[in-house]
Formats: sequence, structure tokens, C-alpha cells
Amino acid sequence: MDPAQHPLTRVATGPVQGLALILYFVLLPYVVATKWRFSYTVTGGALVRDLLVGLAIFWLIFLLLLLAYVQRLRHARSVPANGCAWLAALVISALPFLVTSSAQASTGPPRTPSAVPAVSVVASRPGAAVPAGRDGATAPLPVGAFALALAAKGRRDRLRTTPDPREGDLDALYERLHDGDVTLVARLRDAVGSDLDGEVRIGPDALSLPARGDLDPVAVIILEVGDGGFTLGYAREGGALPVDLSRDTQSLLTDVVALHDGALRFARSPEELVRALARRRDATTLVVFLGDPEDLDEELRQLCVSVRPARGTPHFRGAPTRRVRVELLRAYPQVQGLVEDFTPTLRRRCLEMVAYLAMHPSEPVTGDRLRTRVLIHANVDASKTTLTNTASAVRRSLGGDDHGNFLEPVSSGLYHQRGVEFDVADFHRLVARARLAPADALDLSVRALQLVHGEPLASVLKGFEWFTFEGHRAQLQRDGEWVALALHDAALESGDADTAFWALRQGLLLDPDSDALLDALDRVPRLRQLRGDGGGAAQNQSVGPGRAVAVSWAFERFGR
Repeated sequence: MDPAQHPLTRVATGPVQGLALILYFVLLPYVVATKWRFSYTVTGGALVRDLLVGLAIFWLIFLLLLLAYVQRLRHARSVPANGCAWLAALVISALPFLVTSSAQASTGPPRTPSAVPAVSVVASRPGAAVPAGRDGATAPLPVGAFALALAAKGRRDRLRTTPDPREGDLDALYERLHDGDVTLVARLRDAVGSDLDGEVRIGPDALSLPARGDLDPVAVIILEVGDGGFTLGYAREGGALPVDLSRDTQSLLTDVVALHDGALRFARSPEELVRALARRRDATTLVVFLGDPEDLDEELRQLCVSVRPARGTPHFRGAPTRRVRVELLRAYPQVQGLVEDFTPTLRRRCLEMVAYLAMHPSEPVTGDRLRTRVLIHANVDASKTTLTNTASAVRRSLGGDDHGNFLEPVSSGLYHQRGVEFDVADFHRLVARARLAPADALDLSVRALQLVHGEPLASVLKGFEWFTFEGHRAQLQRDGEWVALALHDAALESGDADTAFWALRQGLLLDPDSDALLDALDRVPRLRQLRGDGGGAAQNQSVGPGRAVAVSWAFERFGR
């Protein structure tokens, strides 16, 4: 491994140096002020004052360097990997929250939505001069030009945020995409009006609109083209963008465009949404949540653009006709619902690949990451041929539905899986809901622990190292301990010793070394010993205070 790429090296050149600089910025003025007065009371005070002046100059130099790094990051320029750059990124991350808070404090009552006009367009020959209208206004352009301008702007935004090194001369390509679409896109700014979200028809039967150059962040998508015009869906922050929910996610990533001069970020899960909101560069960055809006609380929904079905489209994405489910909460992992069994010689790798992609549903995974982290064996990375053969076997076994294969075709070396359920994700989701909904916590906790069918991966002889070093096992143990103790306490409060004992046993399957669970297990009432407790005493009969509580071991309700 290259020493410069070692994790400890990256930590030392980032957060550690950044924290040291924070202490430097805070403590140095105090040291200079106190030692300056002290220098007049000791011999050689002049030399001490010279040293303090030098330290103050270095403090100013570091401050100017920090401001320069902040400016470079705001303009998407590269900076060296050091503590000052880390501190500048921290400042950039805090700016959107400061700007949003100050803007909300100074904003008055919401504006009354204005009527949404339509855009007038007339046909003209390609390359012909655009005639001037009345009052010197430019005559309308063909409807297709708006669609091309939006596509060009979306491509330009993607080049600016995530450049593709295979494009060659990116600057020249950027300029070609930029020329000719600025005015057209600016005209659509007036077409969407000031509503929070909605749909507008861009047709040939209305007057042309003047170009606008405001910075109000808006996300748009072309919904339907025909009859000499097209339907445009739009939404601002806090609104719902109308889209065709039956379309695949990849096409939405390409077709949703920022109408303003800013960037779009996409999130498929609530966790990814929180990360995207925290990493916004400035107030012009708009985050679009492509998942189910019901998974978000109201506060998060107001900070992003969610999606909703457009008029005349299905309300829900087509659910797969066949259920495929990955189960890791058992001694040996399983994939249920396969079209055909995995290839015997690749079964372990196929199982691990499906589990890893199910563990990362919101992010496409690179082939190199799969070779070096998932398909690796005995510290030897898998070859590209092994990766290709494994992916082909997984694709055949998973099958697909009307929208294509569950393991989608490889795009730019990225692997993405859809339509596959995952018991670990269901477990974390139920635990999170139990924490947020105390009224339903008992039922949700029982449902979460019912997913545990054994000690996870206890019978796996090789592989699945990533499950531990990526932190998934630690997160599973953390949630398992919490939900087991919570259910144990709630059950004992209601006098249900059976459920309390069962909850701790399920939690110990997830974390056998948990001292908290073991201590609680020692305090759970036990079965009464079958000894001479009096005539006619039954095994399941409760006894008085000071004696053991009898339980029935009737756990059928937990196995349904």
C-alpha cells in the first residue's frame, strides 16, 4: 500500500491537523496578549516581543491561507489535502445553514402564487435568423429548442460537478453546451411562475416571455412532448416534483435538471438525504429525494425536493412480480426467490456480491471495490474475469421483471441492484421507527427481533470480512442491544417475563458479548423448579413473592 494512501496518513493530514489549527487560531491571540504584558517584567523582553510578533504574522498568514482555500472550494477548484483544507471544507459546510437561517429570519410572509403563463413558440428553420418582435423583443423559438437547452444545461451541470476524465477537453465541451441555451433556459424561469411546484404546458399559442436571471433554485423535468409543445414539471425546495414514478432511477438522474445556475444532488434513502443536505456547498444546491416521501419527517421534507406522480402516471413504481430477499440475520446467509441456483463454483462469491449490493442500495458500487473488498480471498484481489463471471451468474439467478434485470447492466464500471429486499435493512428500519414512535414501540421491537433467526454469519467459513470492517456488524449489535433491552424493560413492566427473556436471547444472538444483555438476563425471573412446592402445584403456575416466576415457553406468537 502506498504510505500516502494509508488511513492513518489521511487522518493525520486532515482532521488532526484541522483540529490543531483550530486550537492555534483560538489560543495564539490569548498567548500573544498575555505574554506581551509579561515581556515588560523580565530580562530580554525585547526578544520575547520579537518572537510574539513573528507568531502573530504566522497567525495572519494561516488566516489568509484559510480564506483562500474557502474561496477555491466555493468555485469547485482543487486544494491540497492538509489540515487547512479540511478546516476550509468545514467552514463551507456550515455556510448553507448560516445563509438559510439568516434568509428565513429576514423573509416576510410568503408571496401569493401568481398565475402561470404559457410560453409561446413558433416554428422556424434551423439556423435561420430570429426576427425581432414588437418593442425590440426577440421572437419565439421552436419548442424543441427548449428541450435541447434543458438537456444541454443538465449535461453541463454534471460536467461541472462530476467531470468525466474520458471527455477529453472539458473546457471546450463546456463552452459548446453553454452557448445558445442560457437565454432559452432563462425564459422558462418565467413559465414556472412562483408556485412551489406543479406542471405547466409550454405551447405555441401564447406570447413569448422575457428572460429572467434570478437565482431562485428550481428543479424541472420534461414530462410529455407532443402537439407542438411539451409539459414541464417543476418544484422548489419543500415542494414535490411531478415525475413518472414507473421510470427507472437512472433516467430520473439524467432528466431532472436545475433551472437555476446551481447544482442538483440526488438521494435515494433518508440517510443519504441527510448526508447530501449536510454537504451542500451553498444555497443554490438543491437536493432531490427519489425515495418514498412517507419515509421522511416533515422537517426533512421541507429541506429538499421530493417526488410525486405526475398527472396520468402510476402512483407507485411497479413492484416486482417476484420477491427476492437476502437474509443475513441467521447462521448461514440465504438469498430467497432466485430464478435458478447460483453457479456452484461461484456460489460464495455470488451470495456475497448480492448481500453487499443490498447493503448499499443507494449508491452504485465500482467493480474495483467489489474485486478488492467483496470477492477477495486470502488477501488476493479477484481478477476482472472473476468479477465478470460472478456478475453474470448473479444476473441469471436474480432474474428481473418488466423493468429489466434486478442486477442492472453495468454502466461506466458501476454495479447497481434493485428490487431485492434485505432483512438487515428491515431490522434497522423497524428499530428506528420504534425509537421515534413510543406508542408503537412494543410491536415494532417484537417485529424487529423476529427477523433474527440465529447468530449472523456464525457458520460462514470465509468471506464477509467487509461486514465487520465497514461497521455493519457494530451497527447491528448496537441496534440489537438497544431494542432487546427496550423490549425487556417494557415486558417486565407489564409482567410478561416470557417476552422479556425472549428479547434478551434474541439480542444476545446479535451481540453475544454484550455485558448489558448478560446482566439483564441474570435478573429475568426463571422457571420454577419442579420440586416439593406443595400439593397440586403445576409447572406453569405462578408463585408468591420471593419465589421464582413460572413461564410457559409459549413462543408460537413470535414465530408466526
